[in-house]
Formats: sequence, C-alpha cells, structure tokens
Amino acid sequence: MDKIGWPVAAKIARAWFANPKHIYNDVPNSEQPIDNTTVTLKWTLRFGSVRKKYDELINQRVYSPGAIEEARRKIFRKIQTAFVDQGLTDLSFDTTPLTNNARQFHIDWQFQFKNIPTSATLDGLLLTDLTATLGNFNLYVAVGRTDIATEKYFQYDSTARTKAYCIDAIATITHIYVYVKDNYSFNDRDDGNSQYLGHWNKKDMILSYRAVASDIIDGKKLHTQMGNSSITETTINLPYFPGIPLNKPVDTRTGMRKLLSKNVYYPVYNKSYNEWREKHNRGGDFMIYSKPQLLKLDRPIQLKLETICRPSEPM
Repeated sequence: MDKIGWPVAAKIARAWFANPKHIYNDVPNSEQPIDNTTVTLKWTLRFGSVRKKYDELINQRVYSPGAIEEARRKIFRKIQTAFVDQGLTDLSFDTTPLTNNARQFHIDWQFQFKNIPTSATLDGLLLTDLTATLGNFNLYVAVGRTDIATEKYFQYDSTARTKAYCIDAIATITHIYVYVKDNYSFNDRDDGNSQYLGHWNKKDMILSYRAVASDIIDGKKLHTQMGNSSITETTINLPYFPGIPLNKPVDTRTGMRKLLSKNVYYPVYNKSYNEWREKHNRGGDFMIYSKPQLLKLDRPIQLKLETICRPSEPM
C-alpha cells in the first residue's frame, strides 16, 4: 500500500496484522479495540465529495426533526440527573471532558450522522488513500456546548400538602462535535459469499471495475481497507476480466513477453484475511474514531425540555 501511495491505509493494515486475534461482533456500540489517532476529520475532508457531504451534515441534517428529538432526549436525561439526583441549579454544560472516552461519548451524545459512500471518496474514477482506509463510513455529530435557561418554581399539592421544586428548561446547543467512526473488519454476510477485495501482487493491484460499480450503486462497503485501491489509468484494463471478480490469478502481460512476478495478480477476499488470522493467530479487528472536532453552530439549536421536578416534600 505504501508503494501505491496510501500511507494511512498501509498504517491501518499493518496494525490489523500485528494485533492479537480478534473478530468484530458486528454490534456497532460494543466494546472493541480502538484506533483514535490515525484518521483525522481534516484528512478525510481532502478527498472526493466528502466535504460537500460534511457541509450538508452541519448545515442541514443537524436541524432535522429526528436529530433535534434525539438531542432533546439526551440533553433531558443529563439535565434531569443534574437537577434531581445531584441537586445542581447551574445546568449549562460542556461535553469536552467526555471526549476522552470515544465509545461512551458516542453512545451518550451522538445525535445525527451522514453516510459517506465509497463513491464520495474517489478522485474522479480513481480510488484514494481514504477509499483504501475506510471505504464506506459515517460522519457523526454529537452535542458539544449547551446553555440551559430555566424558570424555577414550586409545584404545590394542597390535597397531599406537599410541594415539589420544578424547572421548565430551554436548552440551546451552541457548539457540536463532528467525528469519523468506522469498523475495520473482514466479516462477510451469511450468504456464502466473501467480499472481493481486488487482485494484488507485492507492488500494485488491479480491480474488476464492474465490482466497483456494483459496490457504489448498491451502497455496499468495499470493506474498510484493501477493497479500495488506487486504480491508475494504466490498471483500468478491462480485458483482464470477464466483467466479474475472478477467483484465479490474472496474468497482465501483453503478447508473448516473458512472465514476470510483477505481471501476476492474485485475488483477495475477506475470507483471505480470515484464513490468515486462523493460521497465524493474529489479525485483530478494531474500531476507528477520529478525534472529535468542536464546531460553533451558525444557527444554535434551541430545544424546550419537559418539566423536571425534584421529589415532593411536606409543605
């Protein structure tokens, strides 16, 4: 991968091979090994149409009814705990200290996302380092800084002769966090097929272009690494393929020239990595997170929360 010009994809791949044997359980929020230093949000925005989709996320999708309702639910839970259980009255908060635990931060505070398909990572028709590293992945938005304004009052029950200290609160999200999250694994579906990841030799790769087109159209995932390869114009040579991925080596010579190792490419599938893992007892799947980046919203998100009351007490 380094020789093809994919330094980030190469680093991620080396980590997988070096890790102890571990298989991702396909549960997105489960506890998994994490790499949260290699991939950055800034780096992903350099490729294809990723920035365009990022702009759509932060300028449109964060204001959708579904996103607002999810943010309201998570903020309400936070404010209810702070006011009722902890007895706090200054309820504004900043989630920055929580970003150190990537998985828990994602579970607790993510409220919107945007899928980035493989096609958005391409440079024209050429696959890139990002394609090779992540393929299809998601950008996520989480609650950042939030101001809480409250109206405080007592709620009286003359029959039971009790009173409860209550608040009506309005939350204003002024800042959000944006980050990348993806799994790096080689799991296949339960249909008996293994995902094709291209034909490789030690220096280069070629790919069945119909496989790439099908992947893009179907919205499938060229699975988090070698299925996404930088195809140069010299490697787009469809006569090598009958139009579908091959399960045999490919000889790319033209004419009757001497056969050299650089002319032979071998098919690689998800199962190739799984077989290697079983043989060597290494090869560890993991989650990839980028460091969350704080962003001030041009239009703060304002949410009215349900009334929150502390337990009743005698009048």
